[in-house]
Amino acid sequence: MENGHVGIYHVPVPGKFLGDNVAYLDLETRKVPCDWSFPSGEKLRRRWSAFLAGVALQGEISIVEAAGSEKDFLQAVADTVYPADTVIYRATRQFDEMILKGRFTNARRALAAEPFYPAMPGAEELTWDCRKHDPDSAWQQARPGDIPSRDVPVHYELNPGLVLVHLLRDVAELIGAYGQPDETCEAWLRKVLDDPVFTDSLLDPAL
Repeated sequence: MENGHVGIYHVPVPGKFLGDNVAYLDLETRKVPCDWSFPSGEKLRRRWSAFLAGVALQGEISIVEAAGSEKDFLQAVADTVYPADTVIYRATRQFDEMILKGRFTNARRALAAEPFYPAMPGAEELTWDCRKHDPDSAWQQARPGDIPSRDVPVHYELNPGLVLVHLLRDVAELIGAYGQPDETCEAWLRKVLDDPVFTDSLLDPAL
């Protein structure tokens, strides 16, 4: 893990998957105070803010962890995503994309026409490929020792390691579902999803 304004874990992925110019991305977010108004004049007092990003690209998964300003974190995510020109992610209402573009309001309201909070540099220049959740996919499986996505902010305050494992597994699932992994890569991805002790060991800062 690197030290500084953000922390970045680098996890090599054995075997091969499609990832030279394609990044597989997943975010973890939490609500933060906000002072912004819809065109109607209604106030939005809390917004979503990303504090963890998992990015798979060119044979590696990187976990970017906020440890300073939101601006520093978003720059680190941008630096990790490039040189990809396409981002594959899985979300409802383009959630991850619009969070990084600074335009997501809430699940029941229209997206903002322009960014109203810090956005990831270069987000508008990327091609965003939003995939839908598929409960019948062979990669949508029970993950022993995992935590529910909705409880991530609470668990992060109590045990950040659980959330890092959860995020690494989310990204592994994206690679498996959309990255056409070879046999070696698929076996490793399955172990990440099935064995939380193994997955936790991949994030050991001493390694």
